[in-house]
Amino acid sequence: MKIAFLTRYDPRLRTSWSGITFFMFRAVEQHCGEVTALGPVAEGWWFASKVVRRLVRLFLRKNIDTSHSVVLSRILGRTFRRKLSQHKNFDLIFAPVASTEIAFLDTDLPIILYGDLTAKLFQNYAANLTGLSSWAIAQLELVEGRALHRASHIVYASEWAAQAAVRDYNISPEKVSVIPMGANLDTVPTAKQVEMARNSPPRDECKLIFIGVDWERKGGDTALSAMRHLRERGVNATLTVVGCVPPGADHEPNMRVIPFLDKSRSQDQQQLTQLLLESDFMLFPTHREAFGIVCSEANACGIPLIVSNLGGVPVKDGENGILLPAEASGRDYADAVQGLLNDPERYLQLAHGGRHAFDSRLNWDAWGRSMNAVFRQVLAERAKMSAAQPQAQLSGAQPDWLK
Repeated sequence: MKIAFLTRYDPRLRTSWSGITFFMFRAVEQHCGEVTALGPVAEGWWFASKVVRRLVRLFLRKNIDTSHSVVLSRILGRTFRRKLSQHKNFDLIFAPVASTEIAFLDTDLPIILYGDLTAKLFQNYAANLTGLSSWAIAQLELVEGRALHRASHIVYASEWAAQAAVRDYNISPEKVSVIPMGANLDTVPTAKQVEMARNSPPRDECKLIFIGVDWERKGGDTALSAMRHLRERGVNATLTVVGCVPPGADHEPNMRVIPFLDKSRSQDQQQLTQLLLESDFMLFPTHREAFGIVCSEANACGIPLIVSNLGGVPVKDGENGILLPAEASGRDYADAVQGLLNDPERYLQLAHGGRHAFDSRLNWDAWGRSMNAVFRQVLAERAKMSAAQPQAQLSGAQPDWLK
């Protein structure tokens, strides 16, 4: 099978989409066939679109999202059409988070689109997407609608996103699959290492960890509040924050801050893994979340997760973590932690359940094998349709374009 990996990024670099396309590219290579990267492309146009966005915000006081404009989508469509014409033997196109790239792409090849959220879910997802102008929303919806109907098959990282596509864009459920993403770790702790880290629940000290670049969106205040509530109850709780610097961090003696870890560096990646192994609970009280790769990484380390029940988080309540309502407070998270501290058997069940979830479905090998099945299904359906067309013509049936 010969696959065109279509994305504006260079998927061979770890810097694109938080490293996700890098791990996808590698998994497709290992499990699906011969892969050719078509990106990066149109980098000048992407830069120009960012300049336009800033100028519009500065002078017109409007927030627009130029990355999903029709103009840029048409440019990318022509660019990728030229790229594809240089190769005559692709079987299909795999396009991760590439609605803008494929919406106006003219090709006869089947396209498998992968994503973690839809355009409607995308609006207001992050601070820079709040209050988009009506023009920007119309452009976003037009591009998204064309892309979803243009794709031969769509794969989402969660049921949440898949159901939104079916509901909001009138996509047939048969055209949609769900395959969760894996952990962005080159070296995964062995089952023995995880067992040693979780061989007994925490007793003298309760080490909490919070990981996120966006303190507000990921619910950092709630995690900090949980730690404080636990300490008020006599629990020797500490909080390690990775990825950002919380407001007032210098005045919190029981909070350790690691502002940044670059997972493309093996040393930083090893440090993250060690932090997860050494911690007792990961708190993830996120307010808006498409998936949460960090949950897959936490499960790889067997650390019990306490997570906000919203978006596409890959947590099944009671299996590989505990889900709390989206409006849950720091006190609620403290209650969940204390409940597990008082029930060592349940703590260990969650630790083992998390590692099992990683081994069975939240790793890139599992993702690659599942994507291979989708690719083969799409090609088989295409072959079946091609074989049926001559028979339809012999029987006197008219093709759709003659009707």
